[in-house]
Amino acid sequence: MSIILTLILLGVIVLIHESGHFFMAKFFKMPVFEFAIGMGPKIFSWKKGETVYSIRALPLGGFVNIGGMQPEEFDLENFKREKIDEIAEILKEEEDFENLEMDDEKFVDEVEKRVNLEMREEEKRQNYISKNGFYTKSPFARFAVLIAGVVMNFISAIIAIFIMLSVTNMKPMELTEPVVGVVRSDSKVNGKLEKNDKILEINGKKIQNWKEMTKEISKIGKNYKDENISLKILRNNKEMTQNVKLTYYGEAKSNLLGIQVLQKKLTFGEKINSTFYTFKDYFKMTLDGVKMLVTGKVGMNDMTGPVGLPKIVGMAYSNGGALALLGIFILISINIGIMNLLPIPALDGGRILFVLPEFFGIKINKKIEEKIHIIGMIFLIAIMLIIVFFDITKYF
Repeated sequence: MSIILTLILLGVIVLIHESGHFFMAKFFKMPVFEFAIGMGPKIFSWKKGETVYSIRALPLGGFVNIGGMQPEEFDLENFKREKIDEIAEILKEEEDFENLEMDDEKFVDEVEKRVNLEMREEEKRQNYISKNGFYTKSPFARFAVLIAGVVMNFISAIIAIFIMLSVTNMKPMELTEPVVGVVRSDSKVNGKLEKNDKILEINGKKIQNWKEMTKEISKIGKNYKDENISLKILRNNKEMTQNVKLTYYGEAKSNLLGIQVLQKKLTFGEKINSTFYTFKDYFKMTLDGVKMLVTGKVGMNDMTGPVGLPKIVGMAYSNGGALALLGIFILISINIGIMNLLPIPALDGGRILFVLPEFFGIKINKKIEEKIHIIGMIFLIAIMLIIVFFDITKYF
């Protein structure tokens, strides 16, 4: 079950990412010859217009094949030779031709007829690429196509955060006022704190939000010796001071006040504000992770790859259901967005790096650029294999 859920999650995220490239390429009238989810051999495909839509065997990544993105010269004679061999093999398996030899007139005529048809189609295709291909477009158009996948990942993460906040009705702790909603009956503050009390100060330190309140209590609780804690609270628009004691809770292994936050129904404006605030937090957390990886504070063996991900997804789903999966969707979407922005050849960020100088009139040799991207792809495959290796040793 966890593997199926992981494949669905990754499939949706990749579909969203590649859709960004696809629709932006279509918008700028670039030829798109394939839209693929997964890598490796095709297991299912269909063609509509010029585009083949395919699902491939390896559920890792995907791609949009935009005409003219690889600047190699088209070799018509080589194409013809390949097609002759390919069509000859196909004809040998057809009922009308299976008993004919390679030099039979009927066989030769049929091969020539089909090859000529393929040649005409390919010449049209190459002519279309030469007029509308990726590198014939302006730097802005190419930049828009390359950045679109990342933008779609970020937009989908923002929408998912909004849905999550709408369901849970909970704001980030930094945006939540320190107002008491529930006082636990087994707490020592029971009878001293009441619902709707707003905590203004703890031992003279001003408190602005629920996060600051929990942080301060956590700090006091580490070396707590059953001493009184001074709380300045606002009750019925009147400020008052209460001396309280913390209660030790075994399940949390901490000394706590024993209160829960007051939950209010979020307004639409609060949901929007909380959504972008939460997105910023996720974004910063992911950037910090990348920074620690680059600086060596986190090793490759600490990363979770495609082998370990189903275990995490399965645990999250069993503990938190669909909402937990939504949280993982948000994390992976932002991770994929940021990773694709890294200035590594073959990634979107690496390709953008070669487009930016063209805004200032600096041209870069496309063949050299493509060779650099091939090296980048080899590097990325090597990194992925290392992560998979550590995944296998860690989980099995």
